Amino acid sequence: MSQIGQTLRRIRLERGLTLRELAEACELSTSFLSQAERGLSSISVATLERVAGALGLSLREFFALADPPASGERRSEILRSDDQPAVNLSEGAIKYRFLNRDVPGRLFEVVIGEIPAGYTYPLASHEGEEFGFVLQGKLRLSFEEIDHVLGPGDSYHFGAFTVHGYEAIGDEDVRLLWVQTLKDLQIRSGIPKSQSPPEPDGE
Repeated sequence: MSQIGQTLRRIRLERGLTLRELAEACELSTSFLSQAERGLSSISVATLERVAGALGLSLREFFALADPPASGERRSEILRSDDQPAVNLSEGAIKYRFLNRDVPGRLFEVVIGEIPAGYTYPLASHEGEEFGFVLQGKLRLSFEEIDHVLGPGDSYHFGAFTVHGYEAIGDEDVRLLWVQTLKDLQIRSGIPKSQSPPEPDGE
């Protein structure tokens, strides 16, 4: 979290904004932003998206600035493991590792997402397409009011405007290779299963 806060402060200063000006643009309190910049307060995905937008950045662009490639390395089509931007905003959020370069005109985002065991991501919908390939663990995918249990090697592909949700079932974290249309990438926070409403056991 301190890395996120340090990046917020650096970009804010580069933009010539005071804490008050940025807080007003995001409709947040100055004290909250100050604590977030110093790593003293956690910040949700939705709130970070608001702040990044006020700074003129997408979440993807913000994460790339928070975890830039090693200095001196020539930029190319190859993205080494150590240089892949990664973020984990909170214990309940999916951990994201971005795999593709920010090439001009690109249309999609490729990430590896890690869903903590026992966490559920409530039903939601958004624009664009979504593809997933399960690398590890057991995933319950809720789609069109039907639950599907997926394991390593299973994949899915659908129009993301259809209401869908996820749950990492079992004792192992779920790792997914995700491909989404760039402008529609959704970064979501989850909640422990113990705090979620009961769901059917169908597959």
